[in-house]
Amino acid sequence: MRGEPAEADRVRSTNGHARSVGRVGGLAVALGIGAAALSGTAVASADTADAGTEPSAAASPTTQTMSRVEKRKAAREARASRRAEMRASAAQRRSTDHDTVIEVEKPSATPDVDAGVTQDEDAEAGPRAGRWTRVAAARSAGAADTATVASAAAPSGSFFFNVTPTLSHDPAENASVDGNIVGDLHPVDPDSTKLTYSASRPSHGTVKINPDGTFVYTPTATFTGQDLFRVTVSDARSGLHFHGASGLLGLLTFGLLGGSGHRTTETVLIGFDRAIVASGFDQPTDFRFLPDGRIIVAERGGVIKMVDADGTVLAQPVVTLAVNTLFERGIQGIAVDPTFNSNGYLYVAYTTPDAHDRLTRLTVIGNTAALATEKVLFETTETVSTSHRGGGLAFGPDGKLYWAKGDDLTAANAQNLTNIHGKILRINPDGSVPSDNPDLGPGSNPLIWAYGFRNPFRMSFTSDGRLLVADVGQSAFEELNLVTKGGNYGWPGSEGPCTSNCAGQTNPIYSYPHGGSGAAITAGVYYTGDQLGAGYQNKVFIADEVEGWIKVITCNTDFTSCGNSKTFDPEAGATVAMAQGPDDNLYQLVYTGSLVRIGPAGSTPI
Repeated sequence: MRGEPAEADRVRSTNGHARSVGRVGGLAVALGIGAAALSGTAVASADTADAGTEPSAAASPTTQTMSRVEKRKAAREARASRRAEMRASAAQRRSTDHDTVIEVEKPSATPDVDAGVTQDEDAEAGPRAGRWTRVAAARSAGAADTATVASAAAPSGSFFFNVTPTLSHDPAENASVDGNIVGDLHPVDPDSTKLTYSASRPSHGTVKINPDGTFVYTPTATFTGQDLFRVTVSDARSGLHFHGASGLLGLLTFGLLGGSGHRTTETVLIGFDRAIVASGFDQPTDFRFLPDGRIIVAERGGVIKMVDADGTVLAQPVVTLAVNTLFERGIQGIAVDPTFNSNGYLYVAYTTPDAHDRLTRLTVIGNTAALATEKVLFETTETVSTSHRGGGLAFGPDGKLYWAKGDDLTAANAQNLTNIHGKILRINPDGSVPSDNPDLGPGSNPLIWAYGFRNPFRMSFTSDGRLLVADVGQSAFEELNLVTKGGNYGWPGSEGPCTSNCAGQTNPIYSYPHGGSGAAITAGVYYTGDQLGAGYQNKVFIADEVEGWIKVITCNTDFTSCGNSKTFDPEAGATVAMAQGPDDNLYQLVYTGSLVRIGPAGSTPI
């Protein structure tokens, strides 16, 4: 796939999967006056800056599956609504003066007894996790954001059978506001007038707990994607009361028997989790979601597998194709027809046993596709090389199928308009030539949409229909290109930004130089979901198979330029494909054999 690294690099295994996002940065913003601030100890170095048509009833979703889809949609809408409320609340608090008084106790070397958590229990939060700050918040009707200090606490709502306060933080509700992460602990106590919060010290940031139970986490330079802190809520200062017989017994025996019942402790997770959705694949190269939540995964050796909506890899393959697997030959890409529910069409780009490039269409019925349904849409007449196969497939919003082709190990092919190598091809779903393809002159191949590529391994469309193509470089640069009709993207005359003889060439919108071990850009995904938070919306995720990272870049509105690269996961592994899932999580296919879901820390698939 890449120019310089050996083939062995392509199948290298990464040690561990860091749950990481890049440094969020930004100044601490208090979402309301009177909150407790806690800062952590640096334990990791900061990221360095970048340089640079047979319908089938079986194919239709069942009632049960549709119910799952509806639940996903409802959950996404609820999270989006909650995040919007928190962002609006943050904005309001920044612009409003509060006449509030907060009871704040000085942090000590050991937790206050009211915290209810020992230092040992909180050891993983950092070497200074024993330092605590308490915020006492008065709860009064119509004044949720008001906190008062009283010399004597008001009487409890229930004297003997008082209800223990609870917390129910949902990591999926966390939102990014001004470089901080805001969330809600959702405190509930129906019969106490004052709650006290105690929070442990995070390892890679500071946290402020607000009187209404919301919090603000501000990452420091050591934050690489994950952190945690513990919060204890107590109603012990809400007047004299007991939590049933156990609470009374605890008081009479000085805590030897029973329990006070005053406190509840919850661990709050910050950042993103990597969860393996399915594993055991043999050199997987591409994957696609089906409308009902199932996932199709293609292996380079010719086997295409089905992953059920619950993550089970079905024992019977969808289909097994006869392929040539020498070096980069084999299955390179797959695509699902936009009207899959009605026709079941699956498109596959692969190398035939006699070493020809083939684009074919299969019909999936249920969980399988019979070989008898294969229809060859295009096949080369000549034998192709072992490398620089490209192979990415994607349907555009125009209903056309786009096929990325490498230069076939001959750089001059990229500028030779009589062949398909080093090009982006545009094809009707039935294999015919679209009438509005560019006319590139006498003798040019009518399937060519754009040219001048070395090894365009993956591509995707933005929500407004722009085509992003990741082109693997030779020895200098990796490129992300905005591809338009008839464009010339420079190879082999230029790699990365053009520096001489640039007339008629289009520069990449983003490029980065190779590291010492080589590089291979293998993904460029424009993220529009809400699951990762507003800070990642309308950003482009890129991945490098050799370097093993995932990064996030910001593009201008017309995608003519991108930059401000931040590391999302420095140890993501050998990514070969990436996509935004129907649940708005990020999905990553790793060449060592697993499909990974990346979502908010502590969350589970819906």
